[in-house]
Amino acid sequence: MSIGESIAEGIPRAGRGEAAGRRAEVQRLLGLVGLDPERAFSYPGQMSGGQLQRVALARALAGQPKVIIADEITSALDVSVQGTVLNLVRDLQRDLNLSMLFISHNLAVVRYVADAIAVMYLGRIVEQGPAEQILSDPQHPYTKDLLAAVPSQSSPSLTPADTGPAVQAVNDAEPADPHHPPSGCRYHLRCPIGPLVLPGRDVCREVDPEPEGHRQAAACHFADDLLISGKAGIL
Repeated sequence: MSIGESIAEGIPRAGRGEAAGRRAEVQRLLGLVGLDPERAFSYPGQMSGGQLQRVALARALAGQPKVIIADEITSALDVSVQGTVLNLVRDLQRDLNLSMLFISHNLAVVRYVADAIAVMYLGRIVEQGPAEQILSDPQHPYTKDLLAAVPSQSSPSLTPADTGPAVQAVNDAEPADPHHPPSGCRYHLRCPIGPLVLPGRDVCREVDPEPEGHRQAAACHFADDLLISGKAGIL
């Protein structure tokens, strides 16, 4: 299929009308995502990755959505192209009054586009709140470790200065099978302030924490503990 035919497939049946009307709508959508309307006659193999991502956006917009789910839309693009696509996404979101669920592992991208953030671990949301608040003052151990893993981030790590065998063990642990998550807190096997490192925290092994009652809805039994808030030393 040509680019134009592919986009036309997404136009609602009631709005397709005659062939001339469909062509005009395809051209409008291509212009909306910053592509020459003549690209309607091109084929995917004749276009770059960045251009194809714009086509994908045009196809999504053809359905006249109120919400778009964007799953890793920049992961296959060169860094030089990512910024252009993200700027386009932000412009479309503002101009069309769209809501967007943006799924990404790239924290720099999340920081740039998100108004609110939900952090997931093994299929469960472990912390959520306003983007700036989550990124500047994370409360869940996984969020803190996630941010600390980014070289340019200044967010504090939870790893104690005295990295004994227990701390090293959780640092080296692989994520559990998401189809068979561990009992209790799903992060406790890798948590640097969990029961494998600090005594007296068996509740983490036994009870799945609820996010209610904690700042930023952090699903951690010790979300309000000074050990997590960063206002005191780790140990």
